Amino acid sequence: MHLKNNIYMKKLLISTTFLFAGFVATAQQDVQWTQNMFNQLSINPGSTGHNGGICATFLTRSQWMGFDGRPQTHLFSADARLSKHGIGLTVFQDKLGIESSLIAKLSYAYHLNLGPGELGIGLDVGMVSKSFGDEFVAIDDYTQDPSIPNEESSAITFDAGFGLFYSIKNKMYVGISTLHIPQQELKAAANGNTDSSGATGALSYAQSLHYYITAGYDWDLSGGAQKWVLKPSILAKTDASSTQLDINALIVYNKLVWGGVSYRIQDAIAALAGVNIPQVPGLKLGVSYDVTTSALGDHSSGSLEFMIKYCTDIIKPPKREVYHSVRFL
Repeated sequence: MHLKNNIYMKKLLISTTFLFAGFVATAQQDVQWTQNMFNQLSINPGSTGHNGGICATFLTRSQWMGFDGRPQTHLFSADARLSKHGIGLTVFQDKLGIESSLIAKLSYAYHLNLGPGELGIGLDVGMVSKSFGDEFVAIDDYTQDPSIPNEESSAITFDAGFGLFYSIKNKMYVGISTLHIPQQELKAAANGNTDSSGATGALSYAQSLHYYITAGYDWDLSGGAQKWVLKPSILAKTDASSTQLDINALIVYNKLVWGGVSYRIQDAIAALAGVNIPQVPGLKLGVSYDVTTSALGDHSSGSLEFMIKYCTDIIKPPKREVYHSVRFL
């Protein structure tokens, strides 16, 4: 039975990879992470609390180093598991040239037993803030073009997402989610005054619905000893106009260190490495370096990403033992 399940999961992972390989492009609104296998919470609310304890993750990414105004992104997320309920928080800030984004959202998931694993059904709600600075630089006079902001402008709106996440501990996971369900349009005039007329200096930004599929499998190469574990995984995302696919493979030695590669089709190839800190159980550090394979690679020295993740069990208070005396019965 276990052998059949293993074969089925491997076929599922391979089939999903090739399904999306034929529909690849790379122009979407959401931030991309190379170490996405450690960052499920930000893309799938169904994964909230799936680790069973308390987890906190910090990621920082500098993309396309060598470009002025390149994307700089920072993320913090935390989640906890209380019985069958998972609660979480995700906050990230992204800056690209004169554009700055801030997203903050709360997530909830209900976990139910399904076969050998658990299915998480999750929802997140929060806010998206966008702002454009006034540092736009152009050779020609652009002040008469109402589509280009000539003063600082900002806007804020509501956001929500939904996800399903199925996992078998230390074996596999698969998830599907959709983010930015309201598809809100952010509009604001300069200095934050709401303006729906598209006046000069106004910010107008329409959110696109994004769909994600993730899958991963733990393949023990040491016959059950967990000394060498191969961890292939994929992440596919689309906004219905373009699709991006990441294919990853990590190998973990003795539950202590890992290394691997990631290929983002038509965009980049990356090397990943990390370590679990023995002196602090539950603490792991990771790093990745992307080599850009698109035309941008001629002008960029790559992308660098760092991760800190800490997980711990929730310590339940000991159950009080009550002693009764027969004298008071």
